[in-house]
Amino acid sequence: MRLVNLVKISTAVSVLLALTFVPVYAGQGKSGSHGPKTTATHGPSTTTHGPSAKAPSTTTHGASAKGAAAKPVKSPKTTKVDTTLAKATTSTANSTSTTGGTTATTTPVIDFTSGAVGSKLTKNTALRSKLETRLTSLGYTGTAYQAAYGFKNLGQFVAATNVSQNLGLSFEKLKVQMTGLTVKTDGTVLKANVGTDGKVTMVDPALVTHAAPTKSLGQSIQTVKSTVVDPTAAAQTATTQANAEINNTTTVSK
Repeated sequence: MRLVNLVKISTAVSVLLALTFVPVYAGQGKSGSHGPKTTATHGPSTTTHGPSAKAPSTTTHGASAKGAAAKPVKSPKTTKVDTTLAKATTSTANSTSTTGGTTATTTPVIDFTSGAVGSKLTKNTALRSKLETRLTSLGYTGTAYQAAYGFKNLGQFVAATNVSQNLGLSFEKLKVQMTGLTVKTDGTVLKANVGTDGKVTMVDPALVTHAAPTKSLGQSIQTVKSTVVDPTAAAQTATTQANAEINNTTTVSK
């Protein structure tokens, strides 16, 4: 009887123990479930905040910096094109001015008061004044110094002015025949050039390819006015007059 009671008590204790351990194991199962959930939930949350902070900062600043650098690049290109055009214009403008300068520099700068004839006219003021009056009446517009330029000596020059006055001939035409030169009122000197067609033209001395031959006073008279009966005698008369004028005028020593 006593043994039976002990068995019953043991059985009851076993049942109680079983009932006590079942909830514990059940709770442990649930606790395991909460563990992963908690970890999984907080993990993504941290991951989400990380990218969200980095993304705006990196992307925004990178794009902004590139955009700012790209804009100024176009400005210099436009400026370079404008400068080139300006240089081209200057260069063209710069190309027209030189041509004009070259033409101007071909005009020789000559001191017409110097030389064998010019220096004598400077000393003989009376003769120079007389010749200037004569040349003006003949229609010559230059100075006595310009008129004398190219002649071999003072006598030849004065004789030419006498022939022009005696026969009514153009002094300029006689001078071209005798010297091959002419002087414009602005001081430009031109020289007679014979072209391939045989025509004589007055050109810049630097451009002469075949200088026209010079002639004596008599030959020049014949060329300018072929109707003169005796050009040689006319030339001699004019030369005699010239010698007398030179001797009778006062020479100032310098």
